[in-house]
Amino acid sequence: MNKRPEIKTFVFNPFQENTYLLYEPEGACVIIDPGCSTREEEEEIHAFILKQHLQPVHVLLTHGHLDHVCGVPFFYNEFKLSPELHPDDFPLYQTVKEQAEMFSFPVGEMPPAKKLEPGSFTFGETKLEIIHLPGHTPGGVGYYNRQYGLLFSGDILFRGSIGRTDLPGGDYALLKNSIKKRILENLGEEVRVFPGHGPDTTVGYEALSNPFLDFV
Repeated sequence: MNKRPEIKTFVFNPFQENTYLLYEPEGACVIIDPGCSTREEEEEIHAFILKQHLQPVHVLLTHGHLDHVCGVPFFYNEFKLSPELHPDDFPLYQTVKEQAEMFSFPVGEMPPAKKLEPGSFTFGETKLEIIHLPGHTPGGVGYYNRQYGLLFSGDILFRGSIGRTDLPGGDYALLKNSIKKRILENLGEEVRVFPGHGPDTTVGYEALSNPFLDFV
């Protein structure tokens, strides 16, 4: 029998980014968008992993922006895990140092990213499907657990809002198409959405009330 995965949310760095631990109790876990940027934040998430007796097996990135990847060096150094990223965001990931300089934001040496393979993969007994969601960035993805209706949407869809498209690689029409075709029309209303910032929501709630989704 499959174990229902647990979700632990950490709000990290000055951008108030959501870092997620998706884990099976006392089992395998994945880190989605590690945003820990200080020693204290690193210790917070590390202490939780140790206390829960977890085995980190993947570091998954929804996209390559600084606030979602600044904790990558910690997990690479501590657990020897390379980040996994859609190849269309490799160029963005390679500019993390430049992104950090724009905000006078310290960031460690970024290890090379691994290509996120299309389709799905399983860790422990938990299956995640990879949904390409371009628009905020070219290689943005969501991670979807169909069995329990969980979607980690990065900066594509928020509670009451959508991702910004005024940064390099952003495309407003593409973003709205990703949300419409690959989330609203493809996933059930009851699916819980865990975004890159702010509180979680559901597909159904956003379809009915999100003011940016005027095509519904």
